[in-house]
Amino acid sequence: MPKKLSRRAIVGAIPAFVALSSCSALSRAGSSGSGSADQGGPIVFGVSGPVTGSSAEYGQYWKEGFDLALEELNAAGGVGGRQIELKWEDSQSDPKQSVPIAQKFVADNTILAELGDFSSGASMAASATYQQARLVQFGFTNSNPDFTKGGDHMWSTSLTQEFYQTRSAQWIAGKYRKISLVYLETDWGKTSFDIFKASAAGAGLEIAYESPIQPDSEDYRPVLIKARDAEPQAIVHLGYGPDGARIVRQLREIGFTGQFFGGQNTPQFLEAAGSAAEGTIIIENFLIGNDSPEVVDFNKRFKAKFGHDPSTFSAYSYDAVNILAEAVRRGGATREGIFKALSDGGTWQAVQFGDFEFSPDRRPGDVKLLPVTVKDGAYAPVTTS
Repeated sequence: MPKKLSRRAIVGAIPAFVALSSCSALSRAGSSGSGSADQGGPIVFGVSGPVTGSSAEYGQYWKEGFDLALEELNAAGGVGGRQIELKWEDSQSDPKQSVPIAQKFVADNTILAELGDFSSGASMAASATYQQARLVQFGFTNSNPDFTKGGDHMWSTSLTQEFYQTRSAQWIAGKYRKISLVYLETDWGKTSFDIFKASAAGAGLEIAYESPIQPDSEDYRPVLIKARDAEPQAIVHLGYGPDGARIVRQLREIGFTGQFFGGQNTPQFLEAAGSAAEGTIIIENFLIGNDSPEVVDFNKRFKAKFGHDPSTFSAYSYDAVNILAEAVRRGGATREGIFKALSDGGTWQAVQFGDFEFSPDRRPGDVKLLPVTVKDGAYAPVTTS
């Protein structure tokens, strides 16, 4: 398996990137209030996301997807001969920081659209600012169904928690009848849990034990022992990669040998969970194990550049930049042009989904879930009978 970045390396690497990209964008944008659309300079998108703090690793995943997209787009001439640049601001995925960042972005006429924030809460806190300024907020990792309800300038390529958890519960119910369930004690975790639990009841799936967990806990065994002792056929985890890796390791340590659903489709999850991840099933829409030509080609290009497989979050950021670039091609290099292009409909292309159309809620419509499993230390498609 390729060598992965340590968390310390991740956190340390991004600030230098941010400083360089921000200085470059600032120096090339100039001081004109009319923006790059009038000057023929670079096309600039703002990024509000975690560079430091507890979600910094996701900012690193974003950076890799952004870097690959920008390299490919700009090598092909950009859009209309104009290069595409990003102007980063570190929000730490904190609503208290995402709002002043939004105020800064809307006041900067060189910024034609915004990408982010990482968490729905951080994005939604800033939505009113973007909506009032009529600047597209492209929250490509925002799964809260209410994100795009903040106004017609909120767009997302993220599938909602309702979509994921409803279909996940139905998929699991097709194979099991009794589970234990643990979920993050966060806004995201509680919303996901509520949706999953309601869907499980409708699908005839019994939850024998349920408990919230703290994202930063190092020892989940007191909860997991109770989950094991409820004698479930499977244990389901609603959370992220780091906590998922700790959970599956500790489950195997306490002797649970049944099916585990959880973790995340990232190289880092495999590294952190080690052999305990074997047999894990992750229900996703973009998959390292997906054998579609688009995904295989993306994985090959990504690995050639970075030396390791992509995280799903790298695919999300890659798609987001490409979709906004296409919106500039269709509508022109203005805030209004990007909004009009997205609103006019038509077909868009993404690694995650192939060709798709935005539904009335300004999210991808008619998308299928594609579960993967960990097999021999790598992700592979789940085979279904």
